[in-house]
Amino acid sequence: MIHDGGFRGTTPGLPSEDLPRGVLRAVYLHWTAGDYATLYDSYHVCIALDDDGTPRAHVTNVLRANMRDVRAQPHRPYAAHTAGRNSFAAGVAICGMRDATPVDFGRFPLPGAAVTLACATVARLCAAYDIPVDAAHVLTHAEAALADGYFGCGDGERWDIARLEPDARPLEPRDAIETGERLRAHVRAARA
Repeated sequence: MIHDGGFRGTTPGLPSEDLPRGVLRAVYLHWTAGDYATLYDSYHVCIALDDDGTPRAHVTNVLRANMRDVRAQPHRPYAAHTAGRNSFAAGVAICGMRDATPVDFGRFPLPGAAVTLACATVARLCAAYDIPVDAAHVLTHAEAALADGYFGCGDGERWDIARLEPDARPLEPRDAIETGERLRAHVRAARA
């Protein structure tokens, strides 16, 4: 189910003036583990590819629904993008990475232009809600999973986005940390 959430339409980015009023304290970056076109309402924004390969930001859930302590009323709808971290937090996902492993990103690897648009989208959210672009406020799901004890590639574990390119080395916590820093640098550059 797709919602408009205070944003309007499908855009190359999200204009700050269209964002709903409220409090956000964090933004989490994900991939969908799907194809390039399927949108999921577990996130507030999905970056999908048009038929010609152009990335677009699609609003997929109500941002306002997460502008509260979701644990206080868990029966009320919200975007459940990052386990235990959804209160006052937005989720931005890049469509892709179906059947990916750290060694082989498969048929739907992360497109560079989609990563760039995701970082620009996060930058807009951070600017609009005065969210610092640091490792305490802008994280990948992999970094959150590392902090909360469920980082990895097994069932119930998460490694999105621990790597931007496949690598034959075993997946390690430092991959998540280094990739998070790279993405935050892109967010800072987009915000400037």
